[in-house]
Amino acid sequence: MSDVSLESYPHPTAHARGRLLDREAVIVLPDKGEVKVLNEVGARIWALADGSRSVRDIAAAVAGSYDVSPAEAEADTVVFLRELREKALIEF
Repeated sequence: MSDVSLESYPHPTAHARGRLLDREAVIVLPDKGEVKVLNEVGARIWALADGSRSVRDIAAAVAGSYDVSPAEAEADTVVFLRELREKALIEF
């Protein structure tokens, strides 16, 4: 997939293991020996990116949970999901 669309359905890659801790998430890539820590908003997006929700659905949940407009939530969610894909944490 060359880009992330609002109609895409993100989910963790098979080798990414994550755990929510308080308001953050810790993601482990055992194959690469890497650990990533996501802040509160990133952890929320990670938790919602389970393959059952579109990017649009995830952005709507973010907009409903935080003080951002739906358009801003969509744009920021797309950017963040692109970053997660580049780090091999999610796929579509």
